[in-house]
Amino acid sequence: MTESEVIIEFAKKEKRLTVLFAVSFAMFGVTLLFNVVTETYINPTIPFLIGFGFIFYGLYNYRCPNCNHLPAPLGGSGIQISPKECGTCGVKLR
Repeated sequence: MTESEVIIEFAKKEKRLTVLFAVSFAMFGVTLLFNVVTETYINPTIPFLIGFGFIFYGLYNYRCPNCNHLPAPLGGSGIQISPKECGTCGVKLR
C-alpha cells in the first residue's frame, strides 16, 4: 500500500471507532436518562453489554492497514488512540 492509501484506510477505521464509541455511550446514557425521567424501568445491563460489544468490535478492527497490528504506545502496553505513526512498522497513519 502507498502512504496515502494507508492514511485514507486508517482514517476510515478511526472514524468507525469514534462512531462506535459515541453510539455505545449514547445508548447507555439514554437508557439511564430514560429511567430517571419516566416511570418505566429499563435494565441498563442490556444496553451496557451491547455497547461493550460495539467498543470491542471497534477496537478489534482498529489496526494498522500496513502491518495489521494494534497501534501501541512507545514502550508500553495498551492501544494508542489517534497515533501519528504505527509503533510496529513505522508507517505514517495521519
